[in-house]
Amino acid sequence: MKTITMSFFQIILPANINHLSDIIEDLSRWMEQQGVMRDRIVRVQLAVEEALVNVIRYAYQGKEGEVELQGEIADDQRLVIKILDNGTPFDVCTVPHPDISCGIRDRKIGGLGIYLIHKMVDELCYRREGDRNVLTMFIRWSNGNLPRSRQDAHAGA
Repeated sequence: MKTITMSFFQIILPANINHLSDIIEDLSRWMEQQGVMRDRIVRVQLAVEEALVNVIRYAYQGKEGEVELQGEIADDQRLVIKILDNGTPFDVCTVPHPDISCGIRDRKIGGLGIYLIHKMVDELCYRREGDRNVLTMFIRWSNGNLPRSRQDAHAGA
């Protein structure tokens, strides 16, 4: 299922690696339509891809399941991206950052994807709503302003 309006994006697909590029492409197209600057789109693409790969690989532990991706433009001048799944509870915000000061041979395996997510977004929040994981990413507009079309909409408010 796919829902795309001017200020809201939603897609629900099976949590399968074969759908990953379609999800990222649809989200990117929507962000472009919203006037999101290219550097922010790239950051969101990286963060969302890392988070979705984690859901696909680990949330359902080999069983079938779905992943939902939502995007919206918040009134506080932030892009809000949510990833929802019904898999095993997992709070990415509690995972310690890896030690990136040591050499690659000495570094513990794992955790770099979650670290990358943290670095690509301005704020990251996790909560469990009933039987759903909800990972929310907040990204500010790089120039501190709403895209032109959103500014125009708020001018009369």
